[in-house]
Amino acid sequence: MKNIQIILNAILSQDVFEYILIDKAYQITDLSENVTRYFGETVHRGDDIRDYLPEIVGYEDRIETVLEDEKSRYVLETVYKNDYYIDIHLEHYSKDKVLILLHNTTEITLSKLELLQYSNENQLLFNTIKKILDSQNNLLVVTSNNKIEYANKKFLEYFSLKSLDELKERNENNFSITSLPVSSFDALYEYAKEEEKELTIGEDTFLVKATLLEKTYKLFTFSKITKLCDINRVLEEKINRDPLTGLYRKSFFDEKLAEALEYDQSVTLVIADIDNFKTINDRYGHLVGDRALREFADLVSSQLRDNDLFARWGGEEFLILFNCSKQEKIVEKIESIREMVDTHVFDGVGHLTVSFGVATSKENDTVYSLLERADKALYLAKKKGKNMVIVG
Repeated sequence: MKNIQIILNAILSQDVFEYILIDKAYQITDLSENVTRYFGETVHRGDDIRDYLPEIVGYEDRIETVLEDEKSRYVLETVYKNDYYIDIHLEHYSKDKVLILLHNTTEITLSKLELLQYSNENQLLFNTIKKILDSQNNLLVVTSNNKIEYANKKFLEYFSLKSLDELKERNENNFSITSLPVSSFDALYEYAKEEEKELTIGEDTFLVKATLLEKTYKLFTFSKITKLCDINRVLEEKINRDPLTGLYRKSFFDEKLAEALEYDQSVTLVIADIDNFKTINDRYGHLVGDRALREFADLVSSQLRDNDLFARWGGEEFLILFNCSKQEKIVEKIESIREMVDTHVFDGVGHLTVSFGVATSKENDTVYSLLERADKALYLAKKKGKNMVIVG
């Protein structure tokens, strides 16, 4: 019975079905479309998460910890919501947001309760557990002395195997079939016994959890999270982008600039400022001004390479990062952009000009020192009459 309990606990891994993103004020900023099935009512962006998950109340200090430490996480297990059993995972997403993962454990929880009614009927328990294992969306494997002794239906289907016997015939230690980046199941156990670890098998991403059953027997649970990773990439892209222009935000730009300087890459930084833009907003209104900013961003983007980083600092100021120290070529490129903007007719506005400050990285430069030199060059361009490129 003890081993059965261990197996059932191990099965309760993070095969995430739904998610909610909240900010520091506990307001919902994003969510998956099927979250409402757990609450019986429509959930809206901007709502207080505590109205839907009162279980969060009293855990506010833990949420603060999760925001501050990307390694922190908390789990509220077996919460009953609207005829569902769910596990609630609180995980760090960014310094401003917490990711709440809702794991539907209804089927396995009910099966577990049913199993407990027949604790003295071993054969029934064995057959029922096998059905549960085969019904899981996770890939489950039991090994002994580094060889696979049992694999559930999902594992066999994933690797196009007809039976466990076929799996055992494939390879003496049954390990190369999984295409995992470790040398053996014992090595995988050491890697994942403390906490779930992310692994790639083929084109899919999995969370692997390792549990010691008894003596030499180990249970491995592979939870497929490829879709969740794709969602995270989309969310990360949304967070890093300026909603008006679609360009990167300055916070993301600073991270990439810091990485380049840390690895001693020679880079050239350009700060661009649209001249007299305040008069555009005053004369034509902010909607027209916003349209001009988007048009400017598209115009400049069309002249940059894929590996050039273009970001909006704020207002009418923009940043460009070139992974190149050949300042003459960069200045030539910026001059051509300046001329293009100068001759372009902006919708509803007409003529605009731009001033540029350019600075190339030096030894021991920091994000601040490089930005400061480029900013001083921009200030000089403004002082000398605007619509020009100055190198700092």
